[in-house]
Amino acid sequence: MRGNLLTVLLGLLVVLAAGKEDLGLQNFNLTQFSGTWYEIALASNLEHQSPSPGRKVGAVRVEHDGAQLSLTSVSDHMNLCVKEKNQAVKGDAPGKFKLPSDSGGKEVIVVATDYKTYAIMNIARHRGGKPSGELKLFTRTLDHNEKATEKFMEKAVEQGLSVSDVQLLTKDLTCVNLLF
Repeated sequence: MRGNLLTVLLGLLVVLAAGKEDLGLQNFNLTQFSGTWYEIALASNLEHQSPSPGRKVGAVRVEHDGAQLSLTSVSDHMNLCVKEKNQAVKGDAPGKFKLPSDSGGKEVIVVATDYKTYAIMNIARHRGGKPSGELKLFTRTLDHNEKATEKFMEKAVEQGLSVSDVQLLTKDLTCVNLLF
C-alpha cells in the first residue's frame, strides 16, 4: 500500500515537473512581448533551410491592437534582404499566433521568453500538407547573450535538433536597417 502511494505521488511529481516548462507561457503577456526583436540564430534540419555562410541578422517589430497582431520583419533570404508586413491573429494557446495563408500559412509559437532579453520561437509552416518548421532565437539587442544562446541550444535539442543544425547569424545590419 505504502509503495503504491509513493508511486502515485512520484508520478504526480513527474507530471507537474514536466508541465512546469509550459506554465511559463500560460501567462503570456503580449504587451511586454511587443517591440523590436533581432533574429540572431536559427535551427532547422530541413534541406532548404540548410545554413548559408554569412546569413545576416534579421529583425521583427511586434505591435498589437486587441486580437490583431502586426508584424513587420526583415530577413536575409539567399543574400537578399526581404521585408514583410503581416497581420496575425492570436492562436488557440498563449504565445501562439497564426499568419494568413498568403504568408505561407505560418504558425508562430513563443517557446520561451523573459520579455527583456530573449525569445525563442518555433515557426511552423504547412506547405503541401507537410508541416515543417524552424526554431529561431531573438534578442532585444545585438549584444551576445550567453544565457539566451544556451537556452536556445537546450530548446533545439529538446525538439530533436543537433548542434550542427544551429546557425548563428552574421552581425551584418544591412537587412535590419530596412526595419527603421
